[in-house]
Amino acid sequence: MAETLPEKRLEKSAESPHVPKLVKHLDKIVKELGDLSPRAVKPGESDAVHDARVATRRLKAALDLFSPVISEEKTETFEKITRLLRRRLGPVRDRDVMLQRLEGMKSPRHANAATWLSERLKKSHKKALNRAAGDLSTPRVLARLGSWWGVRQEIIACEEAIPSLLAESVRGQLDHFASAATKLAEQNPTTDPHAIRIAGKSLRYTLEMARASGTKLPRKTLSHFKRMQTALGDWHDYVVLVICILSESIDQDLPLRDPQLQVELLNLTSALVRRSRRELTKVAEFWRKDGAELMEAICRGFPLTSNEPAQAAAPQPPTLVQAEAPEKNPEGPRMDTNGHE
Repeated sequence: MAETLPEKRLEKSAESPHVPKLVKHLDKIVKELGDLSPRAVKPGESDAVHDARVATRRLKAALDLFSPVISEEKTETFEKITRLLRRRLGPVRDRDVMLQRLEGMKSPRHANAATWLSERLKKSHKKALNRAAGDLSTPRVLARLGSWWGVRQEIIACEEAIPSLLAESVRGQLDHFASAATKLAEQNPTTDPHAIRIAGKSLRYTLEMARASGTKLPRKTLSHFKRMQTALGDWHDYVVLVICILSESIDQDLPLRDPQLQVELLNLTSALVRRSRRELTKVAEFWRKDGAELMEAICRGFPLTSNEPAQAAAPQPPTLVQAEAPEKNPEGPRMDTNGHE
């Protein structure tokens, strides 16, 4: 019988006062991922696909946080299975989101183009789901997620380092994110909105861990990040759909074979680009209005030293968190549509 997650041990240890609050929080995410993974590879489970990918990203943020104090040997198996989940479910999530967005294009002017693209996406969605199901069998996933037990023991052993790790990580990420968001608000042509989006996710997940660990944050802090991330997620959804339309047009030689459909697809593309620009404008306006207050609130909760005044550190040029290097995908170009989480 394949090894499964040590859920009973996790539940028993979660009741112990000697387990750090953050570890209990991560235990819940690991258990949730174990519950979601069998559902995520079944048809019609788009919510499970999304939630499973979000869980893997939260766990990646935790591994990044503790990387200075835990061994790669302990994390290797766990990191590999969470990465495999994220990569195999990624193309499925891509197509779920694109199909949802196409349903929102109600104008009769775009109906024919949207229908054509939807049919192609449904076919590639099925292929992506079949590949995910083949590589993510339940026994394989649960056995490897069981390696969390060794990882958590190392985290518990370095419990005293948790506050300093959180403070340093949050402040470093905040400076990078704030500098990049300011460039976006100032309409700097070198701004990379996708990099801002990835950096914002990482920072928000780290703030969630800090709150779970007991750090007091203003109620609106995470909701502010959620608002920005929602707008950046909407921007990214529209951009990904634009890329998909152009890719499919080229793949099918539409300018040669069906010029009228190509015109309709380009009209749809123009509408999507306009929507994407509106979402970026929302992000810029929010940062101009509330960015300074948000930085100050976070910095108050994470002083770098016990004597540091509660004020924002001067932003440094960003070295933003990069998206994972995409692997070759037989279902087509990797879009990395991660939704709003």
